[in-house]
Amino acid sequence: MAFVGIVCDSKNEHYIRKILEKELKNKNIIVFTEENIENLKNIKFETIAILSNNYKILSKKAIVQNIISKVNYLILNADELINLNFLENMKLNVITYGFSSKSTITASSVKEDGILLCVQRNIYDVNKNEIEPQEISIKIQNKMDTNIIMGIATILLIYDKREYNL
Repeated sequence: MAFVGIVCDSKNEHYIRKILEKELKNKNIIVFTEENIENLKNIKFETIAILSNNYKILSKKAIVQNIISKVNYLILNADELINLNFLENMKLNVITYGFSSKSTITASSVKEDGILLCVQRNIYDVNKNEIEPQEISIKIQNKMDTNIIMGIATILLIYDKREYNL
């Protein structure tokens, strides 16, 4: 069974976990906390998504570097100021998302009831299927931070989930 690790702030943890557990039924969703990160260093995660800057977790550089060095996908919020310089020389499959035009996944339209995401360049999902540049419509049911919604949508995209409501 594959492990998906999430770094986020505590106020969004419940919402993120709820959606990912519903949509990724055969995956173990693990939210990194200050208390559990030491115990996770020997687990091989298929994907790690850093959805928001959690200084307490990311400051444990040696442990974070060890965990991230083994992942297949690293998903990063490009709009957050996250210092990951210690990962520079690692060969990682990084997918960024955010409002920056340099991000892999951007928002081309944000409305109250939905977001139109734009895949800027070719990426591959976990099944090695190519995802070409395209726009993907996401329906929103809950009032959530747009960056969190974009992060969840990016995770679901690489797990070949294209239709869902957030």
